[in-house]
Amino acid sequence: MDESTKSRTYNILVYGVEKAGLTAPSHPIKKKNFTLNFEPFETSERFNEYDGVILFQGIFEKYEWVKEYWGSRFSHSYDINELDKRKKETQLLLKNSGFICFILNHDFADRADGKDFSGTDLSKYYLNLSNFYRENFGDRRTSLNIKYDEFRKFLELYGAANTYFSHYEKEFEWRVVADVSGYVVGMIMFDSGYFIPSLIPDNSEEVINEYFTLLAEGITSTQNKIHQDIPEWVDQFVFTEETELIKKRDDLESKIFNIDGHIGRIRNYKAILVLTGEELVAKVTNVFENGFGLSVDPVDELKEDIKLLDNDDKPFCLCEIKGTNKGVKRDHINQTDSHRDRSGYIDTFPAILIINTHIRSSRTILEKDQDVAEEQVKQAKKMGVLILRTLDLLKLLSLMYDKKINLKEIINLITKNHGWLKVNNDSYEII
Repeated sequence: MDESTKSRTYNILVYGVEKAGLTAPSHPIKKKNFTLNFEPFETSERFNEYDGVILFQGIFEKYEWVKEYWGSRFSHSYDINELDKRKKETQLLLKNSGFICFILNHDFADRADGKDFSGTDLSKYYLNLSNFYRENFGDRRTSLNIKYDEFRKFLELYGAANTYFSHYEKEFEWRVVADVSGYVVGMIMFDSGYFIPSLIPDNSEEVINEYFTLLAEGITSTQNKIHQDIPEWVDQFVFTEETELIKKRDDLESKIFNIDGHIGRIRNYKAILVLTGEELVAKVTNVFENGFGLSVDPVDELKEDIKLLDNDDKPFCLCEIKGTNKGVKRDHINQTDSHRDRSGYIDTFPAILIINTHIRSSRTILEKDQDVAEEQVKQAKKMGVLILRTLDLLKLLSLMYDKKINLKEIINLITKNHGWLKVNNDSYEII
C-alpha cells in the first residue's frame, strides 16, 4: 500500500440516527483517517457530498401490528419523497467511488396481509437484486463467525444478526464479513455497499462515540484495502467492451432519470386525495394541465375555482374545487351553482364540482372510495352540476393513460352531463 493510500482521509455522513432512538453527538467525531458528521433525517445535506454514508436500516419506514376489535392488522407507511431523493444521491455517491454502510439491526418486514413492502427502505432497495434472497432468523443470533479482521473489534462488541442472505449467481460480487453457522449475515457488495449486522448501542455519548468510531475504522481500513488508488494514465488502455458498457450505462442512467421524473409527476397527481384549500386547487390544476393536457385559467377572486379553456383560450367549463372531511353536501353543490352565476355564466354553462371527500378518516383507498349520497346526486342534476370526487378524477386520468377513453370523450362527459360521474378502475358511468 502506497503512502497516498495510507494517508487518505474520509469525510463520512452518519445519517438519521434519531430514527433509531439515538442522540447524535453535538460535534463531529474526528480521527486520523476519518471525520464522522452527524446529520438528522431531514437534513439538506446530500449523500453525494461525502465520501461515504452510514445509516440504520428501516429509517425510511414505520410499521407495527395494531390491535383492533376484530383482531390485528399490519400498519405500514414510508417516506417515499425522502427515499426517492436519497436513492438518487446514493447513485451519485457510488458513481463517485464512495461507499454506503447499512447497519442491520432488526428483521426485514417485506410482506404482510398480502401486501408487498420489499422496496420501502433504502437498505431494501439495494438488496433487491436478481436471484438474491434474504430470510429472517426465528430469533436474533449473537454468535458470529467474523471473516474480516477489520470489523472484529466492532462485531465482537456489537455484532448480532436477525437476517441471513443467499444468492444463486456464479459471478455475484460480494465479500463475506460474517456468518452464522454458514449463513451469511454481513457482507460487502460490489466493493461499495456495506451491510453490517449489529445491535443498537446504548444511548449515551460515550457508547455512541465508541460504536461509530469502531464501525468507521472497520469500513475505512477495508476501503483502503480493496480500493487501491489507480493512476489516471492506466485509463489510457481501454477495452472495446469497456467503451460499449460505459455508453450503455450512460443511456440507462438517462432513461432512469426520465422514468424517475415521470414517476414523480404521477405521484404528485395523487396529492389531490389528501389536500384541501388553495393547495388542492393548485394540485387539481396540475392534473388538468400536465395530466390531461388541458389549458386552465386559475385566476379567481374566490380562490376555489378554475376554468378549463378550449383551443381559443375561451372557458368551456367551470370547476369548483372543495375539500371536506365528510361526504358531498348540498351546500357544495349550491356553491358551485352560485359561483357559476357570480362568474357571469348562464345556468346551462357546464359546471363541475371536484371534491376531495373523507380526507381525515381515510386510511386506505377502499375507505376513500365512498359513494355520493343519492339525495346529493339528485340535487346536482337539479342544479345542472356534475360531481367528480378527486378519486374519480384520478381514475379518469388512468383510463385515458390506458387508452380506454380519449380527451374528446372526456370533454363531452364533463360538459354534457349532470349528477355524478362515477369512475371505476376500468369503466365509468353517469349516475
